[in-house]
Amino acid sequence: MSVLGLRIAAGVTAGVGALVLAVLSTVTPEAVGLFEWAWAKAEERGRAGEALIFAWALIALPVAGLLQTPVAPLRGARVGAGWALLAGYWLFVLLLAPVAWQVEGLFPATDGPGRSGGLFGAAIGLVIGTVVYAVVSGSVFREAGAGETPPARVREHLAAVVVLTAVCTGAVVGLVLGRNFPFPRTGAPAMFLPGGVLWGLHAGAAAGLLATARLRPYPDQRLAATAADFARTGTALLVCCLCVSQSGWFLPGWAVAVVGVPAPFLLFVVAGRSERVGRWVRFQTVELPKGALA
Repeated sequence: MSVLGLRIAAGVTAGVGALVLAVLSTVTPEAVGLFEWAWAKAEERGRAGEALIFAWALIALPVAGLLQTPVAPLRGARVGAGWALLAGYWLFVLLLAPVAWQVEGLFPATDGPGRSGGLFGAAIGLVIGTVVYAVVSGSVFREAGAGETPPARVREHLAAVVVLTAVCTGAVVGLVLGRNFPFPRTGAPAMFLPGGVLWGLHAGAAAGLLATARLRPYPDQRLAATAADFARTGTALLVCCLCVSQSGWFLPGWAVAVVGVPAPFLLFVVAGRSERVGRWVRFQTVELPKGALA
């Protein structure tokens, strides 16, 4: 079997095996002996879905690391640096769990009045999934390219994970805020889709790029300028969605949706034809360091 095949097999085995262990811990927590108290509290508060995601991630990270470790030397990857990153990612997921527990009131369970419809679970899945992918795929074990020092390679990998996590977080935050937009209530469709995804994604990208700029050993003016562009575009999209949502004072929700869905895209069209609007709105994609998550 090729090295790529071994890498894929190790990742799939780790992901499926961790899922089986996580499910077993929910069915018979007393037999596993690790999550009995946590599962009881999670089920009591209607947070079993999010608890399963955390349990799977906390199991999958070390299991994937163990299975990918024998493959890493075959690829010429650095095992020690990979495990240092892996330990940091595992601690990140562990610390995120109590944060998710505390914001229960902001993102309540899905089985009662005023519930978020599972968006919080989606946010947790996206944020944690980015980190888990880096380990399960073996990408956490980095190879040093020609003329590249190992610490620089690790920084680029960490920067890519930070950017992706920030983008996912921003998009889901935009979705949640749009879905629960109350002023006016019938204006929520203009803030939800696609507006919530677009302005949240741009805001997350701006925050992620600013964070990665601080990971560099030297000031990176290009990253700072790109982050500013994302921030301006995100702000313009948010203002656009807020303005369109005000039509909810005199239009029904379906009519607001008809107007609100194309509005953010029309803003990009106008930006391409108007220099003044183009200063605030710019279509661009998030660029990751070459091979950072290969």
